[in-house]
Amino acid sequence: MFENKHRKIEVMEKVKLRTGDLRPGMYVCELDRPWLETPFLLQGFEVKDDEDIEAIAKWCKYVYIDLMRTKVIKVTIDAMTSSHCLKSPKTSFDKRDLENAKKTRKTTANLMKTFMSEIRFGQSPELELVKAPVAECVNSIISNPDVMMLMTRLRSKDSYISQHAFNVCIYSIVMGRLVGLNAQELQTLGTCGLLYDIGMLTIPEHILHKPGELTPEETTIVQKHTLDGRDILTANGEVFDGSAEVACGHHENLDGSGYPHGLKSHQLSLFCKIVSIVDRYEAITNPRPCRPASDHLSAVAILNEQINENKIDKDLTLSFIAYLGVYPQGTIVELNSGEVAIVLGTNKTQRLRPQLFIVLDVNKQPTQAFVDLAEKTVDAVGHTYRIARVCRPGDFGINLNDFSDAILEVFN
Repeated sequence: MFENKHRKIEVMEKVKLRTGDLRPGMYVCELDRPWLETPFLLQGFEVKDDEDIEAIAKWCKYVYIDLMRTKVIKVTIDAMTSSHCLKSPKTSFDKRDLENAKKTRKTTANLMKTFMSEIRFGQSPELELVKAPVAECVNSIISNPDVMMLMTRLRSKDSYISQHAFNVCIYSIVMGRLVGLNAQELQTLGTCGLLYDIGMLTIPEHILHKPGELTPEETTIVQKHTLDGRDILTANGEVFDGSAEVACGHHENLDGSGYPHGLKSHQLSLFCKIVSIVDRYEAITNPRPCRPASDHLSAVAILNEQINENKIDKDLTLSFIAYLGVYPQGTIVELNSGEVAIVLGTNKTQRLRPQLFIVLDVNKQPTQAFVDLAEKTVDAVGHTYRIARVCRPGDFGINLNDFSDAILEVFN
C-alpha cells in the first residue's frame, strides 16, 4: 500500500570524534582540516595502534570516523579507582514516561499470552484489542522514542514470542518515522509489527523451545508459521491493512531466496521490508533456547553482511543502524576502568560518549552511579575515560529489570 510513497532517508555513517577518544580499529574518513595540509592518506585510513593516534593528535583536534568501516577491537582494561556522584542525566524523559512505557509493555505481553492460549485451544482471538496498546506505542515514540527503545532491552519472564513481538513493533514504528510515515500509517505498521509472527503460536512447544538444531521436518513446520499467520489474520477480515501480507512475507529476501514464496524486492511492500529488517536484528539480540543473545555491534555486522548478499533493503537498514548508533539505550558496556554500566542516553554531538548508569565498580561489586562521558573525559590520573567493549545481554549476570526502580530514581 505504501511502497510507492516518496521517502527520503538520511543515513549518517560517520561521527565526529575527538582525537583523544580514538582507538585501534576505527576508520578515519574525514579530518578537521584539508587532507593536503596533513601527511595522511586522502581516501581515509584505519587506525592501527597508539602511534597512529599520537600522529593524528599532532595535526587534528577532532576527526570523523566511518561507523560502517570501523572494526570492533578488544582493548586492554586498566584498573582505576574512581568515585562518582549520582546526579540526574540530561535525558528528556522522566519517571512518568518510564512507568507508562512499562505499563504499555506489560499490557502488550498479556495480550500476546491471551492470543497464544486462544489459538492453541482452537479459538479465534480478538485481535482488535491490539489497537489501543499499539496507539500508545506510537504516541510514546512520537513524543519520546528513547524511553521505548529502553523498554526493548528489558528481559522479562514473558515468553520469547510476546517479548519479540513487542520489540519488533517498537522498532518498526521507529523505522516508519525515519521514512516519514504519518501517525495513522505508523499505527498500521506497528500493528503489522506486533502481529507479524502470530503464526508462531501454532508451532508445538517442544519444537518452539528446542535447545538444539531442528531436523528438516521440524524446520518445515517452523517455516509454515508464515502461512499460518497469514491465515489467522485473514480470518479476522480487513481490520489490519497489510498485516497478513507482512505475516506471510517477513522471511522473504530481496534476491528471491527466502520463503514461503521466494518473492523478490519489487514484490515486497515497504512494510514487509521494514519488519523483515527489525525482525532479524531483534532475533540476533534476543536470547533463544538454542543460543545466547549477541551484542548490538555483532548484530550490525550481520545486517551489513545481509545487505551485501542482497537479502534486505540497504537504505532502510543503514538508516536503522544509524538511528540506533553505537550504544543504544539499555546496552551493557564495560569501561576501560573495569566498571560495568547500562547506557541510558546518547549525546548527539558525541555519540561514542553516552550517558551511563554504573552498576558494577572496578572490582565488579554492585554500585549505583550516573556518569556522562561527554563531561567526564578523564579519570583521576588523567587517563581517557571511555567504553572498552559492548557486552552481550546477560553478561555479568545483569538483568535490566533488576535496575528498573534504581533507574527511575535517577530520573526523579
